[in-house]
Amino acid sequence: LAVPPFTRLERGFYSSSGAVYLAAAWLMFGGDLYLYLSQTGPGPVEPLPLALWGLFSLLFTAYYLTLYVEMPVLRAKLFPAALIAGFAALASSAVGLAPQGAAWPALLGYVAVLWAGAAITGAAVTGMLLGHWYLIDTGLDLAPFSSMLAYCRRCLVVEFSVVTVVLVALALTALGTDPVWREPLSLAFSSRHALLVAGRLLSWAMAAVLLFMAARTLAIPQTMAATGLFYIEALVVSVGQIVAHWLLFRTGLPL
Repeated sequence: LAVPPFTRLERGFYSSSGAVYLAAAWLMFGGDLYLYLSQTGPGPVEPLPLALWGLFSLLFTAYYLTLYVEMPVLRAKLFPAALIAGFAALASSAVGLAPQGAAWPALLGYVAVLWAGAAITGAAVTGMLLGHWYLIDTGLDLAPFSSMLAYCRRCLVVEFSVVTVVLVALALTALGTDPVWREPLSLAFSSRHALLVAGRLLSWAMAAVLLFMAARTLAIPQTMAATGLFYIEALVVSVGQIVAHWLLFRTGLPL
């Protein structure tokens, strides 16, 4: 949300776009709370991730409310606080998804994969929302949109690189003395899940092609066409994340 500089865009962009992320934050916390209260034994939600998601939702709500009042100092402090809480909540959830007995370097890999996935998803959705803002602020120059496009491209490269490095590291570990990763790797790359893995790879390729097309479109310049491409980009990235999380829940591997 902070990639388009706060000084370049009107506050209305952040209030309208922030509402989307605020709703997602409370849906995440509500879902975790439901799972936590409904589980009868050791379940998928632990107290620490639940508390961190609640803290993130509260801090982001407080930041969002400051968008409607003249409290710039408080707003400037609440945004990074909410951002740090969000990173911590993602990290705690990632650690809980790792297999039992995983070493701490592997846990860091899970955290990095979930952070990278959140970054590319947010970048794609914000790019789409920013494109809509050009319908309102017709005199806005292309610098914010170009910076969002460049950030989205970097996030895509980082996510693909992080997942590749983590999987190679886990495969090398499985070939060694640690048997924890042998079953997840054999499950992920079995014939049962082959099409899903192929779909995950295809989502990266399609996202890269769409970003290339959006860059060429902005060079014309044609912001509405680029916004349409970001619509598809957000959809492709979201579907890729759904596939990745389905594979994570089924196999235990961060894809």
